[in-house]
Amino acid sequence: MSFTPFTGVDNHKRSVTFCGALVAHEDADSFKWVFTRFLGAMGGKEPKYIITDQDAGILKAVPLVFNTIHAPLFDGPAKRHTQKQIDNCNKTRFPEISTHLAIEVHGAEVYSHKVFEEFKEEAKCSMGTCKSRGFTECGSLEVTTVRDANRREIMRSHTPDTLKATCSCRMLERKGIICRHVIWIYSSNGVKLIPEQCIVKRWCKDARLSKMFDCNGEATEDVDIIDGKQIAMSVMWSEIHQTVGLLMGKLKNDVENFSSLIRQFKEKLSPLGSQLNK
Repeated sequence: MSFTPFTGVDNHKRSVTFCGALVAHEDADSFKWVFTRFLGAMGGKEPKYIITDQDAGILKAVPLVFNTIHAPLFDGPAKRHTQKQIDNCNKTRFPEISTHLAIEVHGAEVYSHKVFEEFKEEAKCSMGTCKSRGFTECGSLEVTTVRDANRREIMRSHTPDTLKATCSCRMLERKGIICRHVIWIYSSNGVKLIPEQCIVKRWCKDARLSKMFDCNGEATEDVDIIDGKQIAMSVMWSEIHQTVGLLMGKLKNDVENFSSLIRQFKEKLSPLGSQLNK
């Protein structure tokens, strides 16, 4: 059977394998089933982008399940990382600030360290290179021209109380963080916090605290409880398999004794008791 890993990017911008499947046949029907189950496990939320290899079955199955951008490429091995250690570092260490802007401090509190490094660079550039080149009013909108060392960008800002601004460079849409031009506009208007609508959850320190879903799309227990339970279940199966392997060279009585122990424990767990054995 072929192992099919699902690898994504976590809030530290590191590769992480968060799902996997075993398929007996690498055809379109098999992959359609895998993708459908994956979508259910994600609570019905589709990924924005999917990158796969050139497998013919995958190429055919993806558009049957997802309405998303699909880029068929040759992918490398999936990698494992010590995410819990990184999460702990993000919670206990406060990153270095480069400006006096309150909005940058808020970014340090909200974003993971890796993402904040990018946000910090934008905040620093907003102070060092961005300058206003005038503005015009268009109804409830204020169109501001902001120029930095490399390019001129057009800012479209609502009235200050709505805290909404967009930029023609579209960094928020592309990378999930506001650009130096938007930071300059907000700072100039006394905005001290990154507006909620501009914060992408996946780049935050608490990104992993969201609900988890099972393969039927049902919300599961707390994340930490699930992780602990899954680890305990994995250890249990390992113990059982090792024991069965040791029994291969033993007498019939040893096998029957082990079966008896399992049967007794099964009767204790089940409300049906000994009826299960029938």
